[in-house]
Amino acid sequence: MAISFRTRLFGMATLIVAVVLTVVLVLGWQGLLRSEVERLENRLCMEARRVATQPHQALDGDRLAADLRLRLRLGEGDALVWRLEPGAGLPPVQSSGAASLDTEALAWRPARRLGPPPPPPPPPPRPPRRPDDDRPPDDDRPPGGDRRPPPPRGTCELATTALQGGEGRAARFTTPRTRAVLAQGLAPMKVEMQADLQRALQVLVPLALALTALGAWLLASLTMRPVNRLRTAMQGVTRLALRQRLASAGEDREFQDLIAAYNTMLERLDASFQQASRFSADAAHELKTPLTILQGRLELALHQAPDSAQQTALADMLDEVGRLAAITRKLLLLSQADAGQLALHRENVDLAELLETLVADAQMLATDQRVSSTVQPGLHTLGDALLLRQLFNNLLSNALRYGRPGGWITVSAQQQAGGIAVVFANATAPLGAAQRARFFDRFHRGDSAHNRAVDGHGLGLSLSREIARAHGGDLALQVSADDEVRLHLWLPA
Repeated sequence: MAISFRTRLFGMATLIVAVVLTVVLVLGWQGLLRSEVERLENRLCMEARRVATQPHQALDGDRLAADLRLRLRLGEGDALVWRLEPGAGLPPVQSSGAASLDTEALAWRPARRLGPPPPPPPPPPRPPRRPDDDRPPDDDRPPGGDRRPPPPRGTCELATTALQGGEGRAARFTTPRTRAVLAQGLAPMKVEMQADLQRALQVLVPLALALTALGAWLLASLTMRPVNRLRTAMQGVTRLALRQRLASAGEDREFQDLIAAYNTMLERLDASFQQASRFSADAAHELKTPLTILQGRLELALHQAPDSAQQTALADMLDEVGRLAAITRKLLLLSQADAGQLALHRENVDLAELLETLVADAQMLATDQRVSSTVQPGLHTLGDALLLRQLFNNLLSNALRYGRPGGWITVSAQQQAGGIAVVFANATAPLGAAQRARFFDRFHRGDSAHNRAVDGHGLGLSLSREIARAHGGDLALQVSADDEVRLHLWLPA
């Protein structure tokens, strides 16, 4: 099954948008992961500095581990390793899994410069002095305010490590006296990010798909709009309106070039068609007078011929002249029909009466064929009586001339909605698809009619269809068995 151009545009636009969204999603995920890793490294440095600046004597390992997990938003099963090396010959304090972390084997790199450490919490307010208080004033705070020493400065380094079989990050904060190492796995952060992404995608993916389909369909529709306008204009151009030209104002440059090429093609077709029509009309008109004169003189010579042999020769010549005259008349009518100048003298025509008369004549002319008719009475149309008689006569003569000997011919006519349907059917020798395709070609005759034994010149069916179309109807070959011909004529009521 052929796929429409609009559907292909829709599919291509949807595919392109889907690929772009996929690339943006992948790149966005990588950028977000990179940003979260940087934030994690910054938090690790901050926490390592906090651990390194705490007094070693007051350090409680369990409370420190719980505090770190709370600050880093980690669960009980998440990978977290920390170690504090206070220096000055004091033993290190570390978590349970810190022994497996070889800090010296890691590739440390300087971290970004951290901001100033958070200020220490203010001292608790001193209770007011009582009259009986014998303490000296400001015994716990010397004059000049709080003179506690500032926290020691240090440097932070970062490294990539492996924790519990997964990737992790480690931060090492070093001061002149202490060193703190803190490492965390990336798995909890990735799990949290994936959960957030899944929750977001559950809403965004259907919305994105709907917007993508809508956008692709609108894009395909907007792209096809100039093509549809051009197609509609082309469908309105007929052989009787070859001088119409398509306007290109307001169209895109590519469609302006296409319209210009189409208009150029119409000009060439119009010129060729007008030349062919003029030639047929001029030739038929010029032949009409000499043939009429020749026919009259042959008839006069036939009456004055002294012997039968000469009369036979003159009669044969007269038949050929009559044949040429009939071809000339039909060519003239066809040229007028092609140019849209077939003159119709319209009047109320009783098609039922006309058909019955012609069928009766055919029954008398048929020697070995059965001719029957089923005609509904009261079939009237507004048309040219002479041309309609010629149309029916051509179809009946064609059935008599090319029908199978011993066969049958039927004519049926009935009123239909808005028109009159007439069907001419007859038995014939088997006809192939190629012969049926050329049924209305001018000067085309069947294989059995190529010899002069069967009268005719291959213009009757073509002229009959032109007469039907000139009256606003049509003549078509219906699908039937190979040994049967069915011609369907439709005329407006």
